[in-house]
Amino acid sequence: MSYKGLLAASLVLMSATPAFAATVYNNGGPTITSGNETTAWVQAETFSFDAATVIGGAGVYLGGFGNVNAYDGAFQYFIFADGAGTPGSVLATGAVSPTITDSGTPWAGGGNAYLFQFSFADFAAAANTTYHFGIHASGAGDYNRDEIYWVTTDLNRTNTGIESFGGTFDNWTDNGNEHAFFLTDGVAGVVPEPTTWAMMIGGIGMVGGAMRRRRVSTKVSFA
Repeated sequence: MSYKGLLAASLVLMSATPAFAATVYNNGGPTITSGNETTAWVQAETFSFDAATVIGGAGVYLGGFGNVNAYDGAFQYFIFADGAGTPGSVLATGAVSPTITDSGTPWAGGGNAYLFQFSFADFAAAANTTYHFGIHASGAGDYNRDEIYWVTTDLNRTNTGIESFGGTFDNWTDNGNEHAFFLTDGVAGVVPEPTTWAMMIGGIGMVGGAMRRRRVSTKVSFA
């Protein structure tokens, strides 16, 4: 293969890697109205799809009194089955490390709403099925109140949020608010598969080798 051909093949491999996961469910953006505490409580919101959909990440908007400086760096997510209108059995859960971005939207408690965005293991959601998406902005077993709030969004067609104090999941109550969040698809995220990495590295190495051979072949010596 020629040098140009190798370079083109490597560029195709790199461009084939998805840059960002697509939003497949959007519950709404942050408003300045209110919020519900997410460290002493687990907070949950309903979601559903018209067609079977694989999700692999989420973004939630959180705020605190004068920004989110009290956030301790730990985070859990949950996907619950629906149990007659409240979260039922846990279908998926895990500890994640969110990427945190200032949304620039002021929040009622002072400071701004911050976007906490993260990926998780792919979850296959069935069509026309209600699920509950839950968050706990602290570590497993840590239910000390750090004043980190899931920021509200405008009321919409879904049910208002539900909360469990202490994360016991046997004391769910309606918190009366809708919360700002979105879900993203599960198409391998932003990280290429190992085979893709191998192909990219191999292709780049071949390009490098071709370039070296080309430089050697164009050397001219005079007697």
